[in-house]
Amino acid sequence: MDSEPDLVAGEPRATLREALASIRTLRRPDGSLDLAGDIPAELAQPLLRALDRVAAELTADDERRGDEVRAGGRLQADAFVALLLRVTDAA
Repeated sequence: MDSEPDLVAGEPRATLREALASIRTLRRPDGSLDLAGDIPAELAQPLLRALDRVAAELTADDERRGDEVRAGGRLQADAFVALLLRVTDAA
């Protein structure tokens, strides 16, 4: 039996899944979409750490490739999507 924890961006996959499951979407009449959720601190802290790690990876990759370095909302959105894909990827 594998005793290694299933980690994504340094955090337990199950914890990140639970945190992400706390987020809900709301479609607005104008067609835009809101993401909202009340994530308890014990889930929010690992999620924030994982997002920070993924954002740092994206920044380092941009720098390594000589691309424009993402920042602000674009970096946060890209990190969120990348983390979501990693968490939902079959382990």
